[in-house]
Formats: sequence, structure tokens, C-alpha cells
Amino acid sequence: MEAIRRLYNYLTGLYCTERFQNECVFCDRANFANILYEDDKIIAIDSLRPAGQYHWLILPKVHAVRDIEGLNRQHIGLLQAMDRVKKQLVREKCQGISPSAIMSGYHRGRRQLLGNIFWPDIISIRHLHLHVIVRPHLVPWLFKYPPWLPLMWKSDTRVLKETQLLLSSTGCIT
Repeated sequence: MEAIRRLYNYLTGLYCTERFQNECVFCDRANFANILYEDDKIIAIDSLRPAGQYHWLILPKVHAVRDIEGLNRQHIGLLQAMDRVKKQLVREKCQGISPSAIMSGYHRGRRQLLGNIFWPDIISIRHLHLHVIVRPHLVPWLFKYPPWLPLMWKSDTRVLKETQLLLSSTGCIT
């Protein structure tokens, strides 16, 4: 029953218009319970609400972009650095775990549909962050981190490839 209540609260909290965030919890490291990795650009932490056996968030220290919808070719180095950290954590902590049991990607951000109508903005923290979920639990996999639903989720591999393609063109990811 608790899972249904949490799912209901999550779905009713989606916004189709811009939702401003006065303070970013990812910009204050005091909010991080367990830091797994840190360098001058990237920090990786345990998620406070794990959606699997392991659930890490990898994010840039600088609040440079709100979500993947705002990425452009200038962000390729940042995405590559986040990918390197992901691979390092997987190598260190997931020995013996099948790669098919590891899901990584980004929630989709605010995208214009028509005029002032937008697809629901499902990200709860407007600071670019990569989710890495090892052996995801069924309910979050189906509803909050659905790799099968591109309106809500995009794999980090796809985001990285699309951003690399922007190096030869202009504009933002669609």
C-alpha cells in the first residue's frame, strides 16, 4: 500500500509548466550522505532512495545545465567524465554482476510540445545527474526509471552518442 501511495504522489507531482527551484540540494555537499567518488569536476553519491541493489548519482560539481534537454556540444567533456566515473564504480563495486543487470541513464527534462504546453517535467532536482542502478527493483524500473519509455528516460549511452553527433552540427539534443 505504501508503494501505491508513493507512486500516486510522484505522478501527481509531475509538472507540465516550468517549476522553479530556489535552492539546489546537489549544490550543497552537506546534503550528501555517502560520497563514493570525487574529483575537481565530478562527484558520485549513493542515492537516498535506492531503486535497486545499488543506486548511484553521478553529477557535475558545477550547476552548468538543468537536464539533458539543455545539453549541447560544449558539454561532451562533462558527459565523458561522468561516463568514466560510472565505468570506474561499476568495475570496483559490481564484480560478478551481469552488465544486463546494470541500468544507467537520465530522466527527461522539460520539453516543449506545443506553444506553452510541455511534456511533464519528471526530474525532481534540476541539476544534471546520471542514475546508475544495479539490479533495479521492479516498481521503480517500471514507473520511475523506465528504460522502455523514452518520454521519461534516456540511456546515458544514447545521450553521449547524440551529444557527440552535435560536434559536427549545431543545436541541442532532441
